[in-house]
Amino acid sequence: MDADTKESNAMTKAVLWTAKDAEKATGGKATGNWQASGVSIDSRKATKGDLFIALKGPNFDGHKFAQTALESGCAAAMVSDSKSLSNGAPSLVVEDTLDAMVRLGLAGRERSNAKIIAITGSVGKTGTKEALKYVLNEQGETHASPASFNNHWGVPMSLATLAPGAQYGVFEIGMNHPGEISPLVKMVRPSVALITNVVGAHTEFFKDEAEIATAKSEIFDGVDPDGTVILNRDNLHYFALARRAKELGIKNIKCFGTDAMADYRLFEANIVANGSAVRARVGGRDIEYFIGCPGEHWVLNSLAVLACVDAIGGDVLRAAQDLADFTPPAGRGETHILPVPSGDGTYTLIDDAYNANPTSMMAGLSVLSQSKPDGAGRKIAVLGDMRELGDDAVKLHADLHHPLTALGIERVYTVGPLMAALKDTLPGDLHAGHFETAEDAIAPISSAIQAGDVVLIKGSLGIYVSKIVLALKSSGDVASEPATSKN
Repeated sequence: MDADTKESNAMTKAVLWTAKDAEKATGGKATGNWQASGVSIDSRKATKGDLFIALKGPNFDGHKFAQTALESGCAAAMVSDSKSLSNGAPSLVVEDTLDAMVRLGLAGRERSNAKIIAITGSVGKTGTKEALKYVLNEQGETHASPASFNNHWGVPMSLATLAPGAQYGVFEIGMNHPGEISPLVKMVRPSVALITNVVGAHTEFFKDEAEIATAKSEIFDGVDPDGTVILNRDNLHYFALARRAKELGIKNIKCFGTDAMADYRLFEANIVANGSAVRARVGGRDIEYFIGCPGEHWVLNSLAVLACVDAIGGDVLRAAQDLADFTPPAGRGETHILPVPSGDGTYTLIDDAYNANPTSMMAGLSVLSQSKPDGAGRKIAVLGDMRELGDDAVKLHADLHHPLTALGIERVYTVGPLMAALKDTLPGDLHAGHFETAEDAIAPISSAIQAGDVVLIKGSLGIYVSKIVLALKSSGDVASEPATSKN
């Protein structure tokens, strides 16, 4: 897709839902002859022309903001109680707004001829989704789940915004408990299903990793027998996952990884200054390419991306070439060159603050260890709690002292009650401070940063270490270049 086409598409928002179409899809009653070019469930983020859906939960009610959404430019509001709107306001009145959004999503999927890919996994879902969206968008109109919209409301919301003319669709599907993926993937009905990896995440809700793998395999439930399943060959649960796919009648099973039997096989990866140089066998041929993200986990994810492109008949070589221009999304390894808060010079911030489990924590620490601070700069880790780890949580946090000392990290700040276990196991000269909340950590960490430092910030979403990132970024980027790394 050329630049002129992209610019034209950005300037012209096509009609996504008419009042008549939305009424038919949901069984609701429309007021007015409105047309919506988007769908939103957050009045603060709604844009002009959106259909605002007033979802209701135990601690919130979107009906309170429906009229405000209309006044800010939304085309209409989907509500279950029209009393929240002014008389004659453009609307779609339904019995239950979440159920109606699901119906809208199902209708969006039914009318689409796009080639659909669904992604799940313990780690790497969102980053892989974003990379896949990036390379496919260079080959045709591509729709993807926004942010991490991967749950019981995020998936139907993503389907409801699937443009009728899209050529490709990429949907992220997540879970915290068994049985959550199956109904979602049956809505999406992908021709390709990818499981990035299965590791010990959400262990609070599962007996062991085998149960997690079984839950992840629910993604096969929505795949047509003629579709394709893509798995990580290096993962301990590969054979169990492949067996489950075969039991469901799916014959086309492909795999990626370093294993000699992998269909998309990594030969060599060099972590360099602004990403990773890769040599691999892809689609039966040996190729070399570059991905603009440093880290071994990104290298393997890139192979999964190329496997998906191949499975839907896309141009694999072009996709490999386009990966050079893809960089980590915010909260998942995005880097910033920032001015030192209380001094001269600059430092590098690695924003990996969106989520954390033991596997993704190791990936983030590996990236930090491979960085090369400028001058007298140091490698600094700011680590927040890893949530949903069950009975092993304290031990898993305490055991982080092994990689931290082995990888040459020079200063460690810990944030949250669980990270107190790591504080107690770290050598005194390595541990720089412990804080119960992210807010408490902002000022001490800001004042301690020096010129040339490389600072990794990582933790689970619920510990809000992203607030530290926002505070540090408030001084503004000096440059957009990623952290300097050594081979």
